[in-house]
Amino acid sequence: MKIFHLITFTVFLFMSCGCNGADKKEIRASEIIKLMEKGKPVQMVGKIILDDLDFTTGSEPFILNENVLQGEIQSNIFFDDCIFMGKVTSSSKREKMLVQACFRNNLVFVGCDFRGEVDFDGAIVFGTVNFGRSIFREDANFSNMTVWAKDGYFSEMKAEKAFLMIYASFSGNLFFPDAFFGGNASFQETSVKGKLMMNNSTFAERAGFDLMEVQGNAFFNYAKFEKTADFSRSRFMYTADFVKTTFDKTADFEKASFMNTVNFDGVDRSHLIFTDTFFGNNQHP
Repeated sequence: MKIFHLITFTVFLFMSCGCNGADKKEIRASEIIKLMEKGKPVQMVGKIILDDLDFTTGSEPFILNENVLQGEIQSNIFFDDCIFMGKVTSSSKREKMLVQACFRNNLVFVGCDFRGEVDFDGAIVFGTVNFGRSIFREDANFSNMTVWAKDGYFSEMKAEKAFLMIYASFSGNLFFPDAFFGGNASFQETSVKGKLMMNNSTFAERAGFDLMEVQGNAFFNYAKFEKTADFSRSRFMYTADFVKTTFDKTADFEKASFMNTVNFDGVDRSHLIFTDTFFGNNQHP
């Protein structure tokens, strides 16, 4: 009997220790920062991250210019099915300097639930960016982000409030199929070197694609715009497809440029504005 109790206690003790955090449901943001400071990969599955997660505290920043400090994150960042209770940010202020994070590897948040604000304004990423199936319950800001990898994934994501991706730059493809934008969404002056996919996405509030440039194919097939959509001065360098796209309100394509083929099959054109719009190959919708 004593042996039985000893074995039971030993097993209980082993299970309770949560070796390497494998069995721990909740984790402090500070523990994640410690991993990055040591250059170790961050691999979290099914965790609840407490407190604010500030990636600028994960490395010692260096002076980039007179106004900006840059901190390089060497760790591969991977979160799957995690809940973030606080803010998640890649920029901060240090005295009068702006500190921005540069991710040398992948930046992955798959199926995550962000309860606080998300701010990757100015982040530089050399690996794959993936926020597929994630939920943003507060404002999400990816403005001025620079992604050098082949692909950026936001497939099936849901933004309950404002979603900003202004002045961002993607060297490869950018995927937003089956996404939902509950608040205002802006992609103003964002550049996509590869293809852009917005198929089946829903925009419940104002959508801004003004001054955007897409060098590869652009797909908005079956997308739904419930409020105004602004595509003014945008540039589509290759094929642009708006097959059976729904525009419930005004869709402004003033001074937009379609350099190759464009397809508006199955679209109600009564809400479309084509003032001074350029159509290559002598075509017109």
